[in-house]
Amino acid sequence: MRIRGLVTVAALTVGAAATLGSSTGSSGPVSAVDTRQNPAVETAALASATRLSPVSEPQDAYLPPAGFVAPAPRVARSQRAAPPPPSPVVINPTSPASPTGTGLIAAPVILSSLGIPEIVLNAYRSAELTLMVEAPKCGVPWHLLAGIGRIESGHAGGGRTDSSGTTVTPILGPVLDGRLAGNEVIRDTDRGATDGDAGHDRAVGPMQFIPSTWAKYASDGNADGAADPNNVFDATLAAARYLCSGGLDLRDPLQETRAVLRYNNSGTYAANVITWSNAYRNGGTPTPSQLSDSSTPPPGSLTDAAANGSDLARELAAPPELPPDATPTPTTPAPAPLIPGLPALPALPCVFFCPPADPAAPAPAPAPAEPAAPPPPIAPAVGVR
Repeated sequence: MRIRGLVTVAALTVGAAATLGSSTGSSGPVSAVDTRQNPAVETAALASATRLSPVSEPQDAYLPPAGFVAPAPRVARSQRAAPPPPSPVVINPTSPASPTGTGLIAAPVILSSLGIPEIVLNAYRSAELTLMVEAPKCGVPWHLLAGIGRIESGHAGGGRTDSSGTTVTPILGPVLDGRLAGNEVIRDTDRGATDGDAGHDRAVGPMQFIPSTWAKYASDGNADGAADPNNVFDATLAAARYLCSGGLDLRDPLQETRAVLRYNNSGTYAANVITWSNAYRNGGTPTPSQLSDSSTPPPGSLTDAAANGSDLARELAAPPELPPDATPTPTTPAPAPLIPGLPALPALPCVFFCPPADPAAPAPAPAPAEPAAPPPPIAPAVGVR
């Protein structure tokens, strides 16, 4: 019994040792013993170790990281040069005061809704804005300048200007030598430098400045460094300054009329300028019947000026004198025909919504008759009671 117990203990010890060796795997001296005893196993182990830990060798060149491609060199861009502008065509280059031409090229004419060329309308508005800063108490409106420009030159000859606003053909008034009716005699004041006439002065430019007046109010409205009476921006700014001179407030109709009379001492001229100005302000143009063709302006246009003491305005505002034997007649003008050259339509009878007819005049009442005389008293008969 004792021997069998010893054998059992020895067997258990050997089994435990075998179990311990199998749990440690190939590590330890067992793996080394097996490798040395089997050359094939040793060769496989060396190959496996070589694959697991490769020998590093020096690189010949730098390799970029995987997944990135070096960008290609960029080509510098160059701007294409614009073709050179064509040389301007000069047509009959002459002196600035010659009416035959100046060598300027007319810009395209674009009319506004009021019939004013856009470049000329811009000049009127530019002068108004400039005077709002220089003389805020004057209040010269653009439409008053437009009325003057319409009468003086038809808005710079219908807008025949270059891109800077200079008229292609100089606009010159008649020679002021007294030969024309109503023209004054004004001797030359600038040796012909402005108007090209060394004997007498002439009105120049779209706003028709006399050389002596231009010398006092010359302006540079387009900021080109030169004051030119033939430039619509320069001439319009000079006209605005001339109208505002003397501290006038053109918001007042009286002072507005005085300023226009100062520009041109004519009642018809002042009436027509104010008519055009009011029409432009309201977004339209006047009809021919609204403009004055005679020397007497429309009623009421110069009444305020007459009250201010202007002799010319007082004479124009006064009613015309009639001969003693003349009978005044109503001056209601006939309605203008809708189409020029056609007779006016006859009056049509009223059909609907007619005004009531004038009631007939009542017949005169008969005059009251005089009361009849009372009858004479009857004498009583004799013997009757």
